Amino acid sequence: MIPFKGRSSLKQYMPMKPVKRGYKVWCLADSKTGYILKFEVYTGKSETGSATELTLGERIVSQLTSNLTPASLVAFDNFFTTVNLLEMLRSKDIYAVGTVRVNRRGLPAMMKEKEKLSRGEFTYRTKGNIAAIKWMDNKPVTMLTSSSSPRTVERILRRNRDGTRTEISCPKAVATYNRIMGGVDKFDQLRERYAIGRRSVKWWHRIFYYLIDLAIVNAFVMWKLSKRTGSHDQLTFRIRLARQLIGNFSNRKRKGKVPSFMSSKKQVPDDVRLANVGVHIPSTGLTYRRCRHCSTRKVEKRTRCLCTTCSVPLCLDPCFRQFHTK
Repeated sequence: MIPFKGRSSLKQYMPMKPVKRGYKVWCLADSKTGYILKFEVYTGKSETGSATELTLGERIVSQLTSNLTPASLVAFDNFFTTVNLLEMLRSKDIYAVGTVRVNRRGLPAMMKEKEKLSRGEFTYRTKGNIAAIKWMDNKPVTMLTSSSSPRTVERILRRNRDGTRTEISCPKAVATYNRIMGGVDKFDQLRERYAIGRRSVKWWHRIFYYLIDLAIVNAFVMWKLSKRTGSHDQLTFRIRLARQLIGNFSNRKRKGKVPSFMSSKKQVPDDVRLANVGVHIPSTGLTYRRCRHCSTRKVEKRTRCLCTTCSVPLCLDPCFRQFHTK
C-alpha cells in the first residue's frame, strides 16, 4: 500500500491493513532477497469483467507470473488461492502453494468439516496434481499445493503457552509456504527504512516516490549480492548513490562548516576522495589556510595551495597527491 489520503479515483480503503488508505500495488518478489521482479498498480474494478472470466486474484497472479521460467515455485495468500489458479499455473509448468479460504469453489468437504484433530495432525485430499491439506496448529490451517506430495512430513518447533517449545510434525507444503512467503514483506521493510516519500496533494507524486524507492531497493539488493567484503548496509549504499548522483553540483555557495564526511582526513570516503581523478589541479590562493590532509590540532600546517575543483587547501607535495590519487 502506498499511503495517500487525497482525492483520487485510484485510492483504495482496506481497514485490515496498517496503511488503510492509499494506492494498492501487486508485487512479485524474490523470496530470499525481496527483489521486485514485476509489479502492477491497481486501478480499480475492470468494466469489461464478466462471471465467466478469471477472478481478480487469478488475473493478477496470471499476469505477474507470465514471464516466469518453468519449474518456478510461487507462494501467495488466501486472497489469490483457488483450485482454478493452481490448475492454470500447473499447465504452464509453474508450481504453487498457498493458504486457501474454505468457501472457495472446488474444495473437498473435509476442508469445512470440524474434525477433532490434535496439534500436528493433518488430513488431505488430492485431485490430479493438486492437493488440499488441512493441518492443525493452534487452529486449523487450510492450504492448496501443487509443489509437493501431501504425505511428505517435516518436523518444526512450536511455542506453547508457558513459553516452552515443542517439536511437532507438519506437511512439507506448510513448511515451504512459511519459508518463502515473506518476499514482498522483505521489500517493504527495506523500502520503509529510508523512504523518500513527501506529503503532496498531487496524486501522482506518491506513486513517483514509490517507484524511485523501488528502483533504489532493487539496486541495493543487486549491489549487496555483488559485494563480498566491506559494509553491506542500505544506508552506506544510499549515501554512495547520492554522492554519485549529485557529484560536485551546487546551486549556491554555502558558508560555514564543511560537511561531516569532509571534516577530517579519516572520514573522507574513497568515492569522494577519488572522484574525477585527473581533473583536480593545484592553484595558488590569496591567503594561507590549514592543510586538510596533514594539519592537526597539535601541529598546524598552513598553505596557499588550493585544489581548483573542490577548493580544498592542501600542501602541494605530498598531501595533494595522497588526497586525490590512490
